[in-house]
Amino acid sequence: MVRITASAISLNLIVTPVLLAVIYWNPGLRQIFLPKEATHWAFLVYVLFTVLLSQLTSFIGSIMLGMKKFRLLNRMSVFNAALSATGFTILYLFRNRVDPEQVLPLVLVVALSCILVQSMIWCAIYIRVVGILPIPIWSWPVLRPFLAFVLVGYLSNLINLINYRFDIWVVGNYAGTAQLGLYAVAVGLGQLFFYIPEPFARVVQPYLYGNMDQALLEKFKFIVRLNMTSVAVLSLMLGLVAPWVIPLLFGNTFSGAAIALQCLLPGIVFISGSKLIALLVVQGGYIRFNLYATAIAAVLTIGLDLLLIPRWGIVGAAFASSISYFALLVVPCLVVRYKMKISVGDMLFLRPSDITRIRAMVSDRLPFLTSK
Repeated sequence: MVRITASAISLNLIVTPVLLAVIYWNPGLRQIFLPKEATHWAFLVYVLFTVLLSQLTSFIGSIMLGMKKFRLLNRMSVFNAALSATGFTILYLFRNRVDPEQVLPLVLVVALSCILVQSMIWCAIYIRVVGILPIPIWSWPVLRPFLAFVLVGYLSNLINLINYRFDIWVVGNYAGTAQLGLYAVAVGLGQLFFYIPEPFARVVQPYLYGNMDQALLEKFKFIVRLNMTSVAVLSLMLGLVAPWVIPLLFGNTFSGAAIALQCLLPGIVFISGSKLIALLVVQGGYIRFNLYATAIAAVLTIGLDLLLIPRWGIVGAAFASSISYFALLVVPCLVVRYKMKISVGDMLFLRPSDITRIRAMVSDRLPFLTSK
C-alpha cells in the first residue's frame, strides 16, 4: 500500500501543476477559481505547494491511522493547531506595523511555513515508525482496483464542493456582498460542528474496514449515537443563543445572520450523522451509493438555491442546505437498512443505557472526576 500510494502521489506531482496551468491560462476558469488579487505567480506557487504537501501529510497520517497510532495522531493534531495559532497570533499582534497590501502575502507565508514544518515532522515520523522506502509501483493489475475505489471518493468530494459552496456563489450574485457577509458568519459558525465527527471517524476507520462482527457493530452504533446527540445538543444550544452571541462576537451589523444559522443547524446535525454512516456503507462494499448521495444532494442544492435564494435570501440558502444535507443522511441510511440489512433506528440518538455507559467510561479513564 505504501508503494501504491507513492504512485498516486507521483501522478499528483504531474497532474496538480498541469491543472493549475490550465486554470491560469484559461480566462474563464481563472475568473472562477482565482480572485483578481491573487493572479501573481507566487500565489500559484503557494497553492501548488499547499496541495502537494497536504497530500503528503495525509498519506503519512493515513498510514499512522491504519497502524492505530491514535496517540501520535492526536499529538500531531494538537501540535499543528498550536503552530498555526502561534504564527497567526504573532501576525495579529504586529498587524498595525504591516502595510494593508502586504496582509494577504504575509498570511500565505505564515500558512505555508506551518505546512512546511508539519511536513518535515511527518516525514521524520514516517522514517522512524514505518521506514518503508516509498518506491512507486506501476503495475496496472495492482493499481486498477485501487484507482477504481479512490476515484469514486475523489468524485464524491468534487461534487460535495457544490453542496458546500454553491449557495455562497448564488448568495453573492443574487443577494449582494452584504448578505454574503452575513451568510458567511452563519456558515462559519455552523460548520464548526463539522469537526465533531472527525475524531469519531478517525478512531472507527481502522477497525471498521475489516471483518464486521456484532460486537464491533454495536460499538459503532454507540459512537454514531454519541456523535449525533452531541451535535444535536450543541446545535440546539447555539440556535437558542445565536441572536445574542453573533452580535457579541461580530457586532450588531451581523445580527441578521442569526436566523440563517438557526435554519442551517438542522442540516449540520444531519451531515454529522452521514459522515459516520457513510463509513459503514464503504465497509459493506457500496461506496458507489455515497457517490449517488452526493449527486442527489448536489441536484437539490442547485435547484433549491436558484429557487429560494432570490426569494428569501440567506434564509433560503440555509433552508436549501439543510434539505441537501438531509439527503446526504437518508441515502446511506437506506443502503445500510435495505442492502446491508442493518437497523438504523438505534443509530440516531443516545438511549438511557448509553448514559450509564458513558459514566463508566469516564470513571475508568478519569477517576478523579467521579471520586467523592
